[in-house]
Amino acid sequence: MAHSYNFAIFMILSISFTLTSVKGDLIDEICSKTDVKKVCYYALREDPRSKGAKPEGLMAIVIDLSQKNATFACNLVSTLLKGTTDPKLKSRYTLCLGNYNKASDIVAKMPNLLKSKDYYGLSANASAAIREPSTCDNSFLEPPVEVPKLREASDNLRGLIDVILVLVGFL
Repeated sequence: MAHSYNFAIFMILSISFTLTSVKGDLIDEICSKTDVKKVCYYALREDPRSKGAKPEGLMAIVIDLSQKNATFACNLVSTLLKGTTDPKLKSRYTLCLGNYNKASDIVAKMPNLLKSKDYYGLSANASAAIREPSTCDNSFLEPPVEVPKLREASDNLRGLIDVILVLVGFL
């Protein structure tokens, strides 16, 4: 009798531990599938809203961070554009501003797509948005070089959008 009682307690504790482990490993599982793991881990581990969040909640967080990052990139490029007299840089920053505005517009649609559970739409929009920072970066393949802050903003936005693409598979 005592043996079966101890076994039952052991099973309950084992199941409880397993469920806790699986939930705790969701962020690891998601981030392991991304291209820029550092951005993923920072976005999901450092945001207090992530604690205990399910995939839908994590998606809302990453969309929110993507919107903020796209806005930051737009503001940064606007500042760089206003601060240069170099015609090549003016041309490149103008192109980049268009890229980041487009990415921002695309990401702005994502909360409604998530709310309506349009996961195909989320994926399609994320695929379109992820190209925009790369297009900006590619305009700096020849001198003058890209400002490190702009490159970092670009990498972060691309990394966050990549998390969205991965997360769609968890919804």
